[in-house]
Amino acid sequence: MLITYFDEVKFQEGKQPYYWIGGIVVTPEMVWNLEKLVSKLSCECFSEGTLSKDTEFHAKEIFHRKGNFKGWENIEKRMSVLLSLVDILNSEPNIGRIYVRIDPAKMISENNIEEKAFMFFVEKVERYLRDQNQPGMLIGDRDNERVSKQFAETLSHYRAHGTPYLFGIQLTHLIDTVHFTNSHHSRMLQLADLYVWLLQFNSNTKQNKHPHFVVIEHVRQKTNILIPTKYKIWPTDQSWYNFTD
Repeated sequence: MLITYFDEVKFQEGKQPYYWIGGIVVTPEMVWNLEKLVSKLSCECFSEGTLSKDTEFHAKEIFHRKGNFKGWENIEKRMSVLLSLVDILNSEPNIGRIYVRIDPAKMISENNIEEKAFMFFVEKVERYLRDQNQPGMLIGDRDNERVSKQFAETLSHYRAHGTPYLFGIQLTHLIDTVHFTNSHHSRMLQLADLYVWLLQFNSNTKQNKHPHFVVIEHVRQKTNILIPTKYKIWPTDQSWYNFTD
């Protein structure tokens, strides 16, 4: 049994040029090990390992000194925490890393970006599960009730009828529904948040600027995090698609 924890980075015109959805695929044993490591780091940072909003790690908040790290003026200490999380994520060599990047600038219409990205992501997760010959399920961040409900209903349709794409596939290994919970209740969703944040950070950041280059250099030279197991960048200059009725 494999579990995919996933998160997203939304498209923002003028700020974030892409829509990202990505996730980490883990065994229950990996969850056990990773949770212990993040909880230990939580005790070091907050003197408490219990899951709550007050002990939540968000990569963006750490980097930009917001949320639980608003009072952390020492940038080196914040980068130390961020790189510790990076090393924890990289500590499981067999973890699956899957992402989809949508480029709205290359689309005729920017409608339903989230739906298209989710469909492609589901396909990539399904193909990964087939490669591993394992059943699996999806767990996402309950950031938006409307989107959560939409994704759950959409996956049910995909499981019954396949993905609505000219080259769509049947889902034979994804089971159940999409489960959603708050990220402050899941260390694994916090690591999924870190993964997607690192993807967009590597793509968009000014990499010769401190402390940006500290993070990028560490991730590129000392980890495999940016090497995906499955991915899709869409649309490309050659790609096209067609939804079925």
